Amino acid sequence: MSGRRARAVFLDAGGTIVLPERGLVAKALMGEGIEIDPAAVPSAHYAAVRALDREHVPGGPDSYIEALCVALGASTASAVAALSTLADRNQSGKVLWSEPTPSAVETITALRRAGIAVVIVTNSDGHAAENLRDAGILRATGLAAESVVDSVLVGSAKPDERIFEVALERAGVRPGDAVHVGDMVSTDVAGAERVGITPIHLDPHRRCPSGQHLHVRSLRGILAQIA
Repeated sequence: MSGRRARAVFLDAGGTIVLPERGLVAKALMGEGIEIDPAAVPSAHYAAVRALDREHVPGGPDSYIEALCVALGASTASAVAALSTLADRNQSGKVLWSEPTPSAVETITALRRAGIAVVIVTNSDGHAAENLRDAGILRATGLAAESVVDSVLVGSAKPDERIFEVALERAGVRPGDAVHVGDMVSTDVAGAERVGITPIHLDPHRRCPSGQHLHVRSLRGILAQIA
C-alpha cells in the first residue's frame, strides 16, 4: 500500500501501543530476589516476541511470560510465576500493559486528525479496553472503547480471520483499504495477510529478516507507509 492512502489503520495493543510497565516488572522480580535494569524491559519484550515467532510458538500469555523472563535473564520458575500473577488483572489489580510505546499517542492522534479510522485489534483477556483506558491511551487519543476489538469478547484470536473481519466491520472499510500494525509475524502479519489487509511489522530492533512484508521501527513510520 506504499504510496496509496489507507482509510483505516488497525493496531495491535501489547508491544505496539503499550508495553509491560517496566517498574511493575522490576518490582515483581525484586520480590523474588531478582534484580534487573527496568530500562531493559522494552528491548526484552521485542526479543521475547521474536523468539516466539522463530519457534512458531502460539503467543499465549504463558509462553510470552516465559520468553520475557528468558530475555530478561530471569528464567526461573519463581520469576515466571511472579510475572504471570502480575499479568492477571483479576489477581493483581494492576495493569501490566500500561506503558505507552514511544509516539503511540501522537501517532494515533495524527491518524485520527487525518480522517483515518483507528481500531485496536488485540489478543487479550476481555479487559483490553479497560486496560487501555486505565493506561490513559483512550482518553489521550479520543478513541472509544468500541474501537477496541478484544479476542476474548469476539471469540476469535489473531491470526484467525474473524477478529480482523470484526475490525473491518467496525471501521466500515474493505481489506484493501486497511493496514494492520503489530509486533508479531505469527499473529499480526500472518493474520492480516489471510484477509487481504496490508501488514506492517513493528520491529524496533530490526530483528526480522523477512523481505516479504513492510517494516517500521517506530509508530511514526506508519504515516510514511500509508501516505
